Amino acid sequence: MRAVRVECAIPSIVHDPRARAALQAVSWDYRGVLDQVDGNLRVMCECITTDAGCPSPGFSVGGITVVEIIEEWSTDYLTHHLVILDFDSDFLGRFFHSRDLTLLAGSNITSSGLIIQVAGRQASLVSFLNALRRAIPVDRITKAKDSEGIVQKGPTLQQYRIIKIAHRHGWYEVPKKISIRGLASKLGLSKSTVAEQLVKAESEIVGGFLKKSR
Repeated sequence: MRAVRVECAIPSIVHDPRARAALQAVSWDYRGVLDQVDGNLRVMCECITTDAGCPSPGFSVGGITVVEIIEEWSTDYLTHHLVILDFDSDFLGRFFHSRDLTLLAGSNITSSGLIIQVAGRQASLVSFLNALRRAIPVDRITKAKDSEGIVQKGPTLQQYRIIKIAHRHGWYEVPKKISIRGLASKLGLSKSTVAEQLVKAESEIVGGFLKKSR
């Protein structure tokens, strides 16, 4: 298995309607895959805005649909929105049907550009990257990097607790037997914290597995 980082500069993608819509916000940060629904890839992202102007549920552009906003909170000058998105099967969802690929923490779009971090089997990665190049201009493909904010090796104690409870209650089963809301309730944490810590822990575990498989 390999893990790669795809980088697209803003001048390369600014004419894409999906990028234009995303860039109305400060950033969109990938927080985790939730499921596959009717062939579409369902993911959780954190959208950060300055004016609370996150796209509403039902908004759709270029194969990406806002399904639900499950939580919103504000800091000094920013509003954070925990958003569920569907990536249509015809757009990107089809590449994840076989579960040979997985998105990694560190995937985001900001005013600096688009970053997609993905891991998987060689053949599936090649198919995904070729399709991505046909869809948008790709500036650089390099080895995937650790997501920011993770310093120590392996999950933290809090992440270990979260992932243990998630596993016990069926988060990793297909279909999932518990929602992010249910996990948050059992853990006594906010949904955003659970979502963020899950994806960070999963990224650490996948990264460790990839290093061992070299």
